[in-house]
Amino acid sequence: MIRLSVTDLDSYLYWKDSEDMDLEALLKRLRGEEPPTPAMMAGRAFHKLFEESEPGDLRAASVDDFDFVFALDCEIAIPEVRELKGEIALATPSGPVTLVGKVDALHGMTVHDFKLTERFDAERYADSYQWRSYLTMFNASTFVYDVFVGRYDDERVTVYDYHRMHLHAYPGMRADVEREVSGLAEIVARYVPQKVSA
Repeated sequence: MIRLSVTDLDSYLYWKDSEDMDLEALLKRLRGEEPPTPAMMAGRAFHKLFEESEPGDLRAASVDDFDFVFALDCEIAIPEVRELKGEIALATPSGPVTLVGKVDALHGMTVHDFKLTERFDAERYADSYQWRSYLTMFNASTFVYDVFVGRYDDERVTVYDYHRMHLHAYPGMRADVEREVSGLAEIVARYVPQKVSA
């Protein structure tokens, strides 16, 4: 049995499409040997902010040494069900795979994911397999990226723009996910034995 995360799948697809990232860099990510970047640490703190927040206005908050200031005028509805773990079993030529992940929020048949970025790139989110994986995993119909754009000044992040992007399940989506998971499973079975169990 091979256990993979949706984050592993994202790393694999980034490697597949990248001219600058070699196989060893991918393997380091899969083994958890790559230290987090400041942007990744800020993103984790940002997710924690939403995980712990109560309904109401978000204006400023401090989480894990990061100060977040919200300089935008919009209302963000935070669903009740947050940080929900999921998994799905998939058959691959390299053996059975359990694909695991954790969604930021779930409301009915809609999955939400909160993103913090320095630049909104709709095409990158649409091309991602994160939303396809989670819709397959939770048998949901709609995925919403809640994308917050911010400026970084050391540990201070000023959030000044917001985009909401809806993506929908489609026929053949599960097969698409299985195809990409199969490609990753082949690499993992060969090079990352710690992700394989009897």
